[in-house]
Parts: sequence; C-alpha cells; structure tokens
Amino acid sequence: MKLKYIFTILAAAAMFASCNKEDIITYDNNTRYLSFATSEVEVSFSRYPGETTIQYPVVVNSTGYSEKDMAYTISVVADSTTAQSTDYAMPSTFTMPAKAVADTFYVSLNYTEKLDTETMRLGLKIEPNENFLEGATSARMIDIYFNNALSKPAWWTSSVTSYYLGTYSDLKYKYFLQVTKVDLDETANTSIIRHYALIFKAWLAEQAAAGNTITEANGTPMTVPAGGK
Repeated sequence: MKLKYIFTILAAAAMFASCNKEDIITYDNNTRYLSFATSEVEVSFSRYPGETTIQYPVVVNSTGYSEKDMAYTISVVADSTTAQSTDYAMPSTFTMPAKAVADTFYVSLNYTEKLDTETMRLGLKIEPNENFLEGATSARMIDIYFNNALSKPAWWTSSVTSYYLGTYSDLKYKYFLQVTKVDLDETANTSIIRHYALIFKAWLAEQAAAGNTITEANGTPMTVPAGGK
C-alpha cells in the first residue's frame, strides 16, 4: 500500500510538471524582439533656430544581439499620422549593428508655415521580419508630434527661475535659443545652465548698451539673475 501511494504521488507530480511546461512561454535564444525606447515625443522647430529640417533621432532596443548586422523595418501608421508625405522623410529599412542591443535611426522632419499654428503627428511602428519580432505591445509604436510652438522646457525649474534665467516667457526662451544656439534637456546640470545664462545675460547687456534694450511682451526690460547684478 505504501509503495502504491508513492507511485501515485510521483505520477501526480509528473503530470503537474508536464502541465506547467506547457503553460510556460519560452523564448528561442535566436529570436529577437524590437521595441521603441519611448512611445511619444514632441519636437518643436522653435528650439532649432534657422533650421528648416530636423534630423530627429529615434531609439530602438533589441532583446539580444547578433554577431552580424541585422536589418529591421519601420513603417508609417496611416491612422496615426496627420503629417503629409512632404512633411517628413525616412527609409523603411535600417540596420542593427553586429553585437549591438540598441540602435538610433533618424527621421527628417520638414518645416512648413502650417507648423506655426498646427501640430503634425507622425505614427511609426515596428514591422516583424526575418530578424526581429515586435516587442511589448506598449513599445511597438511611437508618435512623433512636431510643430513650431514654444513651451516651457522641463529643465527650466523653479531653481533656474530663481538663480539663473528668471521668470519664463516664450519671448525670453526664443531669444535664449537664438543667442546660445543650444537646446538644453533634463540632463543639463546647474553649471551648464549657469554658463549659458551668463552668455545670454551678456548679450542682453550688449543690446542695452547699444540702445536696443530687449523687452518682454509687456514692455519691461528682459532680465536674468545669473551672476547677480
């Protein structure tokens, strides 16, 4: 009886293990999945003074790497795109370099006057091919919104307002971009922000000395607190 009981337990365990193996999804080491690093971005030509075309970088990540270059395919999603074919340009096939697990491809975004008042959307998606399958559902597509509108950047924090550039305004930011010719991002530290704030402040002083005081929209002189008075 005891031996029969043991065999019963072993048979049940074997059956349970068999069921679990069928339920677990396994991945072939040779199968690679491709995903966008982000699902949505906004690009403004106002941050690229004088530019009529922006080469915007888009990052894709792979779950594994190959010993050789591997082609991957990106397509435009018509239902998610309001931009016309003349508003952008990009090839459909790109190359993931050998031994790489990430790649950056570039989309050309073209300026037109309609971007002064409208925001265009370009939807892109990963197409499965012989080298890559689509990654997680939430990372298979990216929407690129582009316009020529100014908006307060994330790096212009309360500390930047207090110590470096003063109160934000679209007009001040426009001049800042024109003078410094840089568009900072969230990774910019206070030393970098202070450096460019001082360059901007020096320009404002030069303009005032030349009898061309730069003002805010309400007519008050434009000022920045960096470096003190």
